[in-house]
Amino acid sequence: MEQKIEELNEKEHEWIAAQVAAASHFVAEFSSLDTNQALTLAVLDRAFAKWMGSNPSDASQVNETINCVGVAFGTFLVDGIGMKWVIATDEYGSDLAVYALPGQGDVLVYPANFVAKRWKRRETNFLEDSYLNIKRDVEALTKQWATRS
Repeated sequence: MEQKIEELNEKEHEWIAAQVAAASHFVAEFSSLDTNQALTLAVLDRAFAKWMGSNPSDASQVNETINCVGVAFGTFLVDGIGMKWVIATDEYGSDLAVYALPGQGDVLVYPANFVAKRWKRRETNFLEDSYLNIKRDVEALTKQWATRS
């Protein structure tokens, strides 16, 4: 099956907004010193590390955390790099993703899966560095395509 990229509908946009709000609540619960600060990747990294240190095991809580942290991460990619929220469908199914450079690199990141993989590896403090690496890669691809024109 060829990969298909689709625009989000209104309900999906609403769900994203709810997840970003949930990320702020998550920070308040797990990194109280950051409660009155703007939501940043560094703040999310600290809260996620403290949450991981609590050895979460409740599947529902893990899923909720992965979604809210992942969607918040995706929102930083959208707002800071210019990626776009999409639904990406391939032979494995459909999922929420952020997308950049269609036809010129086709950068696709699945933010919740990105966080879920780090949770499985018990990895922390990866959001800020990952954002910078993705930004650098998108910028390099943009320059590469600009020189071809």
